[in-house]
Order: sequence, then structure tokens, then C-alpha cells
Amino acid sequence: MTDDPCLLSAAEAGRRIAARRLSPVAYVEALLARIAAVEDRVHAYITVLAEPALAAARRAEAEIAAGRWRGPLHGVPFAVKDNTLPPGCGPPPAPG
Repeated sequence: MTDDPCLLSAAEAGRRIAARRLSPVAYVEALLARIAAVEDRVHAYITVLAEPALAAARRAEAEIAAGRWRGPLHGVPFAVKDNTLPPGCGPPPAPG
């Protein structure tokens, strides 16, 4: 088992969040730090919505702390290809 949250599967992250062994906020912060560290080499993202991700993590953390756990992926962030978002659901697709 790893201590690096960036190496966890979504299922394992969800289990740790549900057990309150991993904070959704700390998890998102670790993932954002990893993105910042490697993105200039891997070019995996066109748009990183750091603030909305952190806001969602704070909401999830508060809900879980209040006993309102919503399921195995509650508090686990995910990426969506920004060229597939429906209108009004995020930033416009990048040209090309």
C-alpha cells in the first residue's frame, strides 16, 4: 500500500476518504501539485480547474464529516476531456 496519494486507484482513494484516512482536500492538493510538477512534460491537460476542484473537495469533506457520505467515489476528483463537455458545463474547448 502506498503513502503517495497520487498513486492510489480511485477505488482505494474512495475507501480512504470514506474511512477518513485521506482528506478530499489533501487529495486534490496532492493531485494538483503533481499536475503542476509534470504537466509541462506530459501535456495531459488543456485546462486545469484548480479552484473549482478545491471547492468541491471542501464541500465533500464537510459533507463526509457531517455524516452525509454519498458513496464510494464521494470526494474523489476526476478529469473530463475538455473537448467533450456539453455547452455550459465548463470552459469552451480549445481550438484544434
